[in-house]
Amino acid sequence: MSTIWLPMCGQSWFDAAAGFTRMWASMMVPMMLPLAVPALRRYRTTLDGTGRWRPLLLTLTAGLAWAVAWTASGLPLYVIGTAVARALPGMPPVARMVPVLAAAAGVAGAGWHVASWRRRRLLPPAAVPAPPVFAAALRQGARLGGHCVRRCAGLSVALLAAGIMERSTMVCAIAVVAAESVRLRER
Repeated sequence: MSTIWLPMCGQSWFDAAAGFTRMWASMMVPMMLPLAVPALRRYRTTLDGTGRWRPLLLTLTAGLAWAVAWTASGLPLYVIGTAVARALPGMPPVARMVPVLAAAAGVAGAGWHVASWRRRRLLPPAAVPAPPVFAAALRQGARLGGHCVRRCAGLSVALLAAGIMERSTMVCAIAVVAAESVRLRER
């Protein structure tokens, strides 16, 4: 198990969780952003004709809510990872199986993600209330973020299983996201 799940010497659990959340947000938000851009563009298109700056500000607000959804998705993962990391030292037979279980989870997660490409539909643009308001943009961004988090759950599992900060794992994940982003733009 990676030590990312446990606090460092002298570090509180709150500080460790905050550090993990910062790392998760700085990694996942930029990596998954190419998948959100088409939906955010469609959202902005629905706002055309509502002024010069308003569509831009509401689209940025929706994008911010999307990023918050991705950031928040890391908190349950940290809680689960921490519980597993704390329990494994007391269970040596299970601890010896972690590499095999991690490999199986990684392959299953990546396979689930790639296999689900066929059954995925683009998130339809939301009906925009007249006039568009800040709260509606937040709801749209949160809805898009939740959709994206669910859609990329297999890829997230594969990343966690293979080692979240391991360079080749990140390169593979970025390649998968780039390929999916290109495929979404072709629709």
